[in-house]
Amino acid sequence: MLGRHQRITAKERTLVTTEFKQAHSFHTHEKRRLKRAMNKRLRQALKQEASLA
Repeated sequence: MLGRHQRITAKERTLVTTEFKQAHSFHTHEKRRLKRAMNKRLRQALKQEASLA
């Protein structure tokens, strides 16, 4: 963290926010992708179970 009287330049601020946004969007995208994959697997399992019964 920055000290009480330290300032960051506009360029530094932009770098920090863009990095954060990129990381954040990557994680949310991954979360969505994993959720879809999980649902797909669940549906396949249910379908297979129904065909066996």
